[in-house]
Amino acid sequence: MNPELSCTDASGKAAEFGSLKEGYMFDTSTGLARMLLSSPTCPILEALGRKLSYEIAVGLNGRVWVNASSPSTVILVSNAIMRSEFLSDVQQKVLVEKLMQRVQG
Repeated sequence: MNPELSCTDASGKAAEFGSLKEGYMFDTSTGLARMLLSSPTCPILEALGRKLSYEIAVGLNGRVWVNASSPSTVILVSNAIMRSEFLSDVQQKVLVEKLMQRVQG
């Protein structure tokens, strides 16, 4: 059975959200999901957001959905997130810089 993924507000209503179409969904640990949802902004998402344009939805159950205008951006963002789980804030920023250097040159 194919999973259906939708984004709702705290009351379970679609509000301005709705079905998440296209993109790529993957599983992470619940610890990584909580880190991605942390406040202030998660360092890996902040660093990626400075360099790339993408959409992301993170569930507390560890499911992450990523979408972007190009498949290569989706792959880059997904891989960076999966590799960031056990890295410090500084290491996450360095990871993004290295990934961007590989893509650009």
